[in-house]
Amino acid sequence: MGEANLKTKTARGLFWGAMNNGLQQLIGVVLGIVLLSCLTPGDYGIVGKLAIFTSIAVTMQEGGFKAALINRGEILHEDHNSVFWFTMAVSACLYLILFFLAGPIARFYHQPELVKVARVLFLSFFFVSCSISSDAWLLRRLMIRQRAAMDITGAVVAGIVAVVLAAKGFGYWALVAHSVVQSAIVSLLKVAFTPWKPSFGISFKPVREMLPFGFRLVGASFVTQIQTNIFSVILGRAYRIYSDDDVGYYSQGSKWAGMASQVFTGMTTSVGQPVMAAAGDDAGRRRAIFRKLTRFVAFAAFPAMLGLGLIAPEFFNIINPKFLPAIPILRLYCFYFMATLVQTLFNQMAMAAGRSDRYLTFTLINAAMQIATALITYRLGLVTMAAAVTAVNYLAVVVWFFLLKDVIGIKFIDLLKDTVPFFAIALLLAVLAHFAFGGIGSDLWRMLLKIAMVVCFYLLLTSHTKTYRDTVTFIKKREL
Repeated sequence: MGEANLKTKTARGLFWGAMNNGLQQLIGVVLGIVLLSCLTPGDYGIVGKLAIFTSIAVTMQEGGFKAALINRGEILHEDHNSVFWFTMAVSACLYLILFFLAGPIARFYHQPELVKVARVLFLSFFFVSCSISSDAWLLRRLMIRQRAAMDITGAVVAGIVAVVLAAKGFGYWALVAHSVVQSAIVSLLKVAFTPWKPSFGISFKPVREMLPFGFRLVGASFVTQIQTNIFSVILGRAYRIYSDDDVGYYSQGSKWAGMASQVFTGMTTSVGQPVMAAAGDDAGRRRAIFRKLTRFVAFAAFPAMLGLGLIAPEFFNIINPKFLPAIPILRLYCFYFMATLVQTLFNQMAMAAGRSDRYLTFTLINAAMQIATALITYRLGLVTMAAAVTAVNYLAVVVWFFLLKDVIGIKFIDLLKDTVPFFAIALLLAVLAHFAFGGIGSDLWRMLLKIAMVVCFYLLLTSHTKTYRDTVTFIKKREL
């Protein structure tokens, strides 16, 4: 792929990745606001206790094969077909196992109602398995616009179903239905409208060839899901210390910060690995792509994350004051996910360079640090635990950089130069806006004025940077 063609595809991929994730998160925000007004913290707490099981199941069924298909040099029908049937078989077995484990899971949390909830919710990961090969086919060809249309359709339909159920008083079942319906519709659309179709001529030889690469990725993803969801398990199990409401506060605080970061994570993961892999053995070209993506994420994501933390009190007070205790959690996780966004770029670089072994090593180290921190601090309160794991997440950025230093090919000071200026400007403006408008009585006006001040002055203070000019060009012409 020529450099000009690669730049064009990268820009288009970023644009449609932004559209996809932006619209999905917009749908998620609207849906979240409606559901927040209809549901209780306890409803979110009940479903949140099962998140770790679904996440691990999705990771195990995917098996790293999506990334392996994207990285594979010459790709044949047999490669996609082998992955399709293998992941379907694995997911069916996993669902049956979890179906019968629903009883022990409910006893673990001392909540009998979780048996039915689990057995329905776990259907979502089975549906996901149907489209793994189709999704890899689309990603490999940077067909991000087509993926966006399918993802957004699923989000809209699932959102409507969830809102109707919540309005009719079904409580946490609205959240369960949303997860199952969205995964089913998106998978069906990808299978139906992707040009590649599975066939019954099944050979698992390609799967065996991809296992070494994929096994390390699935190991890393498995550990990541445990690390990400262990907090809800710890809080849910510690029922003498934390209630369902507490789990709901933690779940919603981290969820809203995660939704904001997902806009940018989705953009970069849509194009990061495919574009870096397309650079082949040209380390300089990969390095240039990496630095440009890093600066873009810092420029766009950091002020967005800090801005969300800034308006959190007004946001929850307008929608549902019952969730006000989630504010400090949300603010801390805004900082947490800024570090995660940088780690995601490292992940993409490692996979593009074929270093899934380094990816696994980092993931094990990071998970060990995060889980140990959570276990040590969870008795000290939600805020203390969130602050501790956030600090550890920044330490993890340093660890990951030095593990991947020879692949990235830049100095740590270069990484700081690419990110810290945007972070410092956004943080300063957020602090100033907090104090400037703190005396305004109306939550809505206070929120709008905070946003307006941060956006206007941030663009003014960064307008001299090349990243700003590149972003303006990208918005106008979809070129990098």
